[in-house]
Amino acid sequence: MDYVFSEKSKKITIRVALAGLLVFILGVIFDGNDYVSLVTEDGHNYGASQRVWVALLTNGIFFFFISLAVLFFIALQYAAEVSWSVVFKRVFEAMLSGLPLMIGIIILIIAIGQFDGHHIYHWQHYDVSLEEGMDGYDHLLHHKAFFFHPLFYYPVLLFFMGSFIWFARYYRKQSLLEDQEGGTRIHFKNFAKSALFLVIFGYGSSVISWQLIMSVDAHWFSTLFGWYVFSGMWLEGMVYALMLIIYLKSKGLLKEAKGGHIHDMGKWVFALSFLWTYMFFSQFMLIWYADVPEEVTYFQARINDYTAIYWIIFFVNFAVPMLFLMDADAKKNRGLLVMVGCIVFFFHWLDIFIMISPGAMKTEAGLGFIEIGSFLLFLGVFTFIVLRSLASRPLLVKSHPYLEEGKHIHHH
Repeated sequence: MDYVFSEKSKKITIRVALAGLLVFILGVIFDGNDYVSLVTEDGHNYGASQRVWVALLTNGIFFFFISLAVLFFIALQYAAEVSWSVVFKRVFEAMLSGLPLMIGIIILIIAIGQFDGHHIYHWQHYDVSLEEGMDGYDHLLHHKAFFFHPLFYYPVLLFFMGSFIWFARYYRKQSLLEDQEGGTRIHFKNFAKSALFLVIFGYGSSVISWQLIMSVDAHWFSTLFGWYVFSGMWLEGMVYALMLIIYLKSKGLLKEAKGGHIHDMGKWVFALSFLWTYMFFSQFMLIWYADVPEEVTYFQARINDYTAIYWIIFFVNFAVPMLFLMDADAKKNRGLLVMVGCIVFFFHWLDIFIMISPGAMKTEAGLGFIEIGSFLLFLGVFTFIVLRSLASRPLLVKSHPYLEEGKHIHHH
């Protein structure tokens, strides 16, 4: 039985998006902050518009990461020749459909900054012709000038983003062709392509994290940052996929997915929560106790000015999965998985927020109507796109060589 995107489901996602848009607009209208710390040397206060752009960028990156994580996971399943996840393959493929829109939003926001529309990326407004001793010279930006040069930054960004879109379309197209053709030709073709993609993703996920997030704090260094972002990205994608699978199960669909399959998805959420925690702790401990000025400044800005939210993000994202998903039966309990999933999903959105906002907003960042409204807007739009895509093709693949094996997963 295939999924039908009902009028009720359409209305719910549209209402979530419209409610988010309304809250976002109210936030823009009634934003009474004066943003004194964001006044430029020429006297221009860019704080009010900056907050809007930061909110849009945060959400664009967050939902882009969800699609990218699932793209990586599809390639990983092919490369590892895994069978258990075959019954969920169309769910993962549907989540790829939001990728082009999110990439378009991100690139548009970065381009607007290049033409002085905002000051999220300080390096976009730095004069690379300045030499040491001149007024406005920045030693670190001078040494990073090659990476930030438009003739390097944008081609690299477009190459990786274009590659991600191409592979997403490739996997979706090949999946339908495999249903029609049968056999193993397409499967092994995908196996080879996945090996190539994993190499591109290995470099691209780190470089993209430097370009989109790390460069907001352009003076900062962290060799672990790409891994930290990757672990959070992967977890976000698996949580969203799990929520989607449980939703489909509640509709009486995906009958091939038994308790063992749900348990496996729960294990991924549990394990990746620990991977993210390990990366968080490792990055913080190494940098904080080394006390190198160029590195520790990132944490000072967050611990000093956003103490509560910073540590709450860490403890919630670590403690909630550990406390509630440790037991094997808990990983099969749909109600518990939904509760944990919703908490982890929101607090990992906060993690992206706290990566970007303090660097772009200094001490003026906050969680208000603008941030929550934009989150709901993107959530509604992204979910609408995913569900529409899910309804456009059969919910279960027909000719995957590991389909029968994948249906019969047993846990003892």
